[in-house]
Parts: sequence; structure tokens; C-alpha cells
Amino acid sequence: MKTLTVVRHAKSSWNTDDNDHDRPLNKRGLNAASKVGAEIMRRGLIPDRIISSTAVRAATTAKLIANEISYDLSIIEYSSELYLADISDYEKVISNTEEISGIENLMVVSHNPGSHELCHYLVNDCDIEDFITCAVASINLEIEFWGEINQGVGKLADFFTPHDL
Repeated sequence: MKTLTVVRHAKSSWNTDDNDHDRPLNKRGLNAASKVGAEIMRRGLIPDRIISSTAVRAATTAKLIANEISYDLSIIEYSSELYLADISDYEKVISNTEEISGIENLMVVSHNPGSHELCHYLVNDCDIEDFITCAVASINLEIEFWGEINQGVGKLADFFTPHDL
């Protein structure tokens, strides 16, 4: 069994001249990402690998979470394919996770609507209604290898948002 933790980036600023990819987190987002990281640590949802979208808001969220869980920032992976990803993009990124590295718990930090769609794709009868900013879904996958990722292979193990904390 593998575990996938899906994180939507924290709240970003719309009050900027930056293009969409380069929008930073706002103050609320910075606080939420750290708080969520501490909760990930408390719940024991520590990933073996973090893969983040290259967008500034996602990358910053990943780094703030990594700080809270004592994850080495230098080994966060960044994938441009996770920026505005659809299901096939997620499958490609997740399937390419190296089996030889012993990665059992993977965290993906990305965007909506893809994050929400991924949860519903992996979990039949998924009851997550809103995947708000900095929401976290932990999904247990009934697979032996990351390349087996497919529709309906998961069971929702945990879900929380900054509002729950």
C-alpha cells in the first residue's frame, strides 16, 4: 500500500502585477501553510518525497510545510506539469516516482481544480465537497507500485483544512 497526500496551495495574493504563475502567498496563506505543516506533523502524515508545482504559491506552500515537518528543502522536487494539472498530468508525475528509493508516502502540492479532481478520481464515493486553499487529503492507495495509480484505487484516510485547526 502507498499513501498519497494531496495539498492545495495556500491562499495567494491577487493584489499583484505578477502573472498567475508568479503570484505569491498572502499573509493568511503564509500563516495557514505553516499551521497545516504543523498539523501534518502532528497527524504523522510525513512524506518520503514532496513534489510541488513550480508556481510560486505552490512552491512556497511546500517549503513552509517542509519546514514544519523537518523535511530537507533541498530535496523538494518541482514539476511544471503540476501547474494547472489535469488527471493525466497527475498520473504521469506520480507514476514516475522512483520505486528504488523506497518511497511509500508521497505529497503533491498543486492547484485546483486538479487537486480536488484527483481526490475524486482516486477515491470512489469521495465526500470532499470543497478543496479550499491549503486543504490536505491523505489517501491510502491499494497499489504496490506508483505506476499502478488509477481511478478508484484509493480510500480517503484523512482530510482537513486550515479552518479545522
